[in-house]
Amino acid sequence: MSSSDSGGQEAQAAKGHADSGSRSAASGSGSTQAKVVSGTSVTGSQWAGGRAMAAGVAGPSAGPMERGGAKARAWFNAYGHRRRSGQGVLASSPAPVACSHAAEDSDPLRGFELSFLSLSGVDDSVSPRTLCDISQEFSFVEWGVNFRAEKQGREPRYASLAWLRLLQEEIDRRQQSGKFAPIHFAAHLGGEYCVDVLKGDTSLVRTLWEDYGFLRVHLCPTRAHGVNSSQLKKYLPTLKSVIIALPQVEFVLLVTKETRALTFQLMNDCQPNLAFLYDAEDAEVEPGGSEKVEKGGSSSSGGSQSSKTRRPPPCPHPGIHCGYGGGLTSENLASELRAIAKSVGPARRPVWIDLEAGLRTKGPGRPDEFDLGKAWACIRTVFDLDLPRPRPTFASR
Repeated sequence: MSSSDSGGQEAQAAKGHADSGSRSAASGSGSTQAKVVSGTSVTGSQWAGGRAMAAGVAGPSAGPMERGGAKARAWFNAYGHRRRSGQGVLASSPAPVACSHAAEDSDPLRGFELSFLSLSGVDDSVSPRTLCDISQEFSFVEWGVNFRAEKQGREPRYASLAWLRLLQEEIDRRQQSGKFAPIHFAAHLGGEYCVDVLKGDTSLVRTLWEDYGFLRVHLCPTRAHGVNSSQLKKYLPTLKSVIIALPQVEFVLLVTKETRALTFQLMNDCQPNLAFLYDAEDAEVEPGGSEKVEKGGSSSSGGSQSSKTRRPPPCPHPGIHCGYGGGLTSENLASELRAIAKSVGPARRPVWIDLEAGLRTKGPGRPDEFDLGKAWACIRTVFDLDLPRPRPTFASR
């Protein structure tokens, strides 16, 4: 991919998100239904603003995040500059993952199109400014934010309302200064938030889109995500009504053995703003049922069983956006991308990949931390492979 093509894509992404930001500024709160966040009843208007809560928390929390993100910001910015100017990889950076810019004819990645590298589970341990800086350099990156009422702001992987407000303020500041970062968000809904959407409630999704700029919403109706999955099929008509009511949002449904009663029915009558995320088929939830465990490996590394994972072929409808997750880590990403490319076949349809557990680090004083170093390694792998990155879907316009 030429630098001019890459620059054009960056400009398109920036324009698209700027349009989304304009819609956000012009819209209202979008919801008045009460939601429970961090044990407190929060209305839709408070979701939209969160000013009172953010005012009390933003100050103390911003310092450590900003200090911790300074080095990472310099790292990403320097690498992006060197890549654009053709100077190669920084000598001080870790050795890049071995890969070829020009895929050979036999390489399954030849012609493979990647719409998003989705890095999920960002929380209060990550500086919003750092996320914006990364997105400024690499517009194919998408940030996944988990939402579950009883865990929000209380556990790792679940950002607080104050953090979301800081993120929105950072984006607003860049828009006003002309240094707007094209940043893509995906909301991963579990627990009662997911059930509300399945039942036909559009209020939270509408607020996330209008006031926070979330262009994609993942629904995770599994036991591991706090949802009773025994009778998902009954939600077919109400979920379809939500999808049709919000055509500007891309809805992503997790495809596993647990959810196939619902997902297979939706595949038979696909909506243009419906997408499917395929988890590894040999997935087993860890004892204790922790959320968003990468199914092919442990919750901390996600890589111990990745070689055993099977990647199913995507939905046969060629116009449906599909993604793959489970068992993905910074170490195995290049090889797993090739396995996914084989499953997708020669159709050359764009897909995205999603990582969460493979981005976490556990250790003394770091119980379950989003590791920017691992995120960086994944971005470098994708960037150095020089995969075609088309305009992903209508959701990024």
